[in-house]
Parts: sequence; C-alpha cells; structure tokens
Amino acid sequence: MLKYMARRLGLLTLTLIGISAMIFVIVQILPGDAVDQILEAWVESEGGAHDQLRKKLGLDRPLHVQYFTWLWDILHGDLGRSLSMEAPIAPILIERLGFSLRLAIPALVISVSLSLVLGVIAAIKPNGFLDHAITVITLTGVSVPAFVSGSLFILIFAAWLQWFPSTSSLSEGEGFFHWAYVLAMPIAVLSLEALAHLTRITRSSMIEVLKTPYVRTARLKGLPKRLVIYKHALRNAMLPTVTVIAFNIGWMLGGVVLVEQVFSYPGLGSLVLFSIEQRDTPLLQASMFFVATGYCVANLVADMAYALLDPRIRYS
Repeated sequence: MLKYMARRLGLLTLTLIGISAMIFVIVQILPGDAVDQILEAWVESEGGAHDQLRKKLGLDRPLHVQYFTWLWDILHGDLGRSLSMEAPIAPILIERLGFSLRLAIPALVISVSLSLVLGVIAAIKPNGFLDHAITVITLTGVSVPAFVSGSLFILIFAAWLQWFPSTSSLSEGEGFFHWAYVLAMPIAVLSLEALAHLTRITRSSMIEVLKTPYVRTARLKGLPKRLVIYKHALRNAMLPTVTVIAFNIGWMLGGVVLVEQVFSYPGLGSLVLFSIEQRDTPLLQASMFFVATGYCVANLVADMAYALLDPRIRYS
C-alpha cells in the first residue's frame, strides 16, 4: 500500500508541474496584460509608462524566466501579489476557498447520499416505474443550465414565497443556521447539477454487479437481500462512482461560476472570473493552479479509495 501511495504521489507531482506550465502558457496567450488594464484610462500606449511598469512588475523578462520564477515561488509557498487588489494572493485564495467549501461540501454530501440511494433503487428493478421516474427527475435537473435553475429558484422561493434571500452575500460570525439559510438555494442548484451523473453511474454499475456470480451465490446462500445489496454489491459498484465524485469535488470548487454569479456568491469561481476581467496575471495563474490542485488531490483521494474498496488495485 505504501509503494502504491508513493507512486501516486510521484505522478501527482509530475501532473501539477505539467499543469503549471499549461496555465502559464494559456495566460500568456490571452490578449493584453495587467499593465494595459492599469494604464489604459490615462496614458498613451506608445508612451514610456508601459515599459517602465512592465519592468517594475517583472513582465519584461523572458517567458521561461518568468515561469520558473513563478514555479519556484509556489514551491516556497509564495503565490505572489495581486496587481488589481494590491494585496498578497494567498490570504485571498484561502478566504475564497473557505467560502467555496461552505458551498461545495454540503452540496457534495447531499448529491452523493441521494445518488447512492436513488441509483440502488433504480438498479433493483431496472426499466420499472421507479427507474423511469428517477431517470426523468435527475436528467431534467442536469439538463437545465445552472443560471436557469438558479433564476427559477430565486423567482419561486425568494420572490414569490419569500422563504430564502435572493443573494448569498455572506459575513463571518453569523452562525451555522444563518449560513444554512443563506446557502440553501445555491446548494440545491449544485446538488441537482451533480445528482444525475452520480445516480446514472451508480445505477449502471449496480445493474452489472447484481448480475455477477458472487452476488447470485450470496443470494442462493440465503443472505438477507439488504446485506447482499449494500455489503456485497454496492461496495464493488462504487468504483466508477468514486471517479465521478472526485471529478465533482474539483468542479464544485472552481467550475461553478454561473451559480456564484446568479447568487452573488464570493467563491473561487468568481475570483477566477474577476482576475480575467482585470487581466490580473498573478491572481489568475494562482487561482487556476489552486483549482487544478483541487482536482488532482480529489483524484488522488479517489485512487486511495479504489485501493481500499478493491485490494487488487494496490498490488497491481
């Protein structure tokens, strides 16, 4: 198991280095930079102020020097300084990560719990009434774009029924119940987005596992149906589901820009969008690398879960 973990950590390190290079190249391809954004309102583009500011910010150095300097600083825990906010990036990212986790963790718990239950129910009697009803409900949830479902939630539950606030602007120290009240609608929208994928993959995996000889043998032995389903079948059916769960962890951290925009929520996704609008290169690079690291760590956790669920993997 230790060798397996060491091998996965080594691959994670190489993956992050490759991702950092891709992020740096993509950011450099984007038109304009922070200097253009800072000076566009009051200086001519041909003036010397651009060159002076680029030199001050280190943007005049060769690209490979800028990249390795940035990578070296990251390895030493220095994410740089935001050009638009004029503040260190690390505290900003940590604060936004806290906001994103308050949204992502409840949504992930709800979607995973519901998807496992609904997937098992649909797999026990495939092509039945419950299976079709679950399919229609979950696919409807994922087919509707987040900005549409979010707007409908605001219209129904905030404007008409007035049960919840229309925005999720937060302040620290309000307590658990205030957070639950304010985040109820964005969490519901996120859960609907993830529910369909998890339910369908759980259903298909359970159907395949329920056809295997060892499950039939367990039934012929007279084991209780609940024990056969949840102990013998579900554990093996969880392997593909773990992959989708890991993907959704990263997606919920940084890929929910639409949900954050609809509910005015200050998460990592909104920070990435802000850095693009402001052409804040250091903030954009750090934010994208932070989100990519979240994806990679989630996949590492999924690999560890694979090894725990199926011991054959750790010895392969």
